[in-house]
Amino acid sequence: MYQRKSNGLWCEKVNGKVITAKTKKALIAKLMDYNEKETNGLKVSEALEEWLTSKEGKVSFKTLEGYAAPIARLNDAFGDVRLKDLTPAMIQGFVNSLHSQGYKRTTVQRPLDILRMMFDYEIVKSGKISTNPCASVKLPRGLKQEHRELASKEDVDIVKASVNLPFGLFAYLLCYTGLRKGEALALTYSDFDFDREIITINKSLSWQHNRPVIKEPKTATSIRRIALLDALGSVLPKKWNGYLFSADNGKTPLTQTEFRHRWVAYCKAAGLCDDAPRITPHQLRHEFATILFDAGVDPADAKDWLGHASESTTREIYTHIRESRKTLTAMQVENFLKGVPTTVPSTKNH
Repeated sequence: MYQRKSNGLWCEKVNGKVITAKTKKALIAKLMDYNEKETNGLKVSEALEEWLTSKEGKVSFKTLEGYAAPIARLNDAFGDVRLKDLTPAMIQGFVNSLHSQGYKRTTVQRPLDILRMMFDYEIVKSGKISTNPCASVKLPRGLKQEHRELASKEDVDIVKASVNLPFGLFAYLLCYTGLRKGEALALTYSDFDFDREIITINKSLSWQHNRPVIKEPKTATSIRRIALLDALGSVLPKKWNGYLFSADNGKTPLTQTEFRHRWVAYCKAAGLCDDAPRITPHQLRHEFATILFDAGVDPADAKDWLGHASESTTREIYTHIRESRKTLTAMQVENFLKGVPTTVPSTKNH
């Protein structure tokens, strides 16, 4: 153990690694912690922190944010457990517990996926762990899929009639393109080919601490082109510069705060707000999926239009529409018998 003359740090070389601290006492504490980890291995919380750090710069900020809740659940359950002591039975019990609490499939599966990736990382990085205890863990049967409720037909009709309200074009565009919120907010004038009636989807908007970030596609295959339908083309501006949705005449895309303010203000002006907006951009994306369904578009073609990674996702949405129609029919019969009018989900466009 020695103290550097250049900066006064206390140092000790262990297994080819130099450990430093500002004081001798702090260095001793670091060495004890290091020796404990070398002897007993990392705790789950420490390994998760290392794995998360390794992801920085490799995945989007939004993806990193999405890891927070599942990691918090894992730390609550196993934070102080050593990796070498974590067994498949313990993990299976954790997964089963989430299921018994009524969580949907994504909430149950996400922590398991992260734990599996973390162990794979540690196996390659340290070599001190040779097996992944998640390998034999199974998701419980009967997990419920998360399906967003469809917007009501009345609310969709309001969206289609309120295109001229401030920010009304954004909601209207989602209804007739099926774009994701980030894809729509990233649109620029150059993405529209009015002669060929085509929209090119080649980027998406996300936010990092409110700051807009444009994400380019990783490969050319990620770019897709969709039809510019007459219903949308007829209401678009004849000419504009830069971004279609912007607070500075197209120079830059909207910040997260600017988007939220515009969305809430639009919903209030259109009568789509109770205590909070009744509709979401994603519901309007699904409204367009209903148009494709009603038009008889094959799921394989709808997949390409909607930009789904797999056809199974599109088929799930189509199935959800069918099931919603069964619910709609039952509600209509019940309300007819009771003589009570109601607002029902929109599963057919008129």
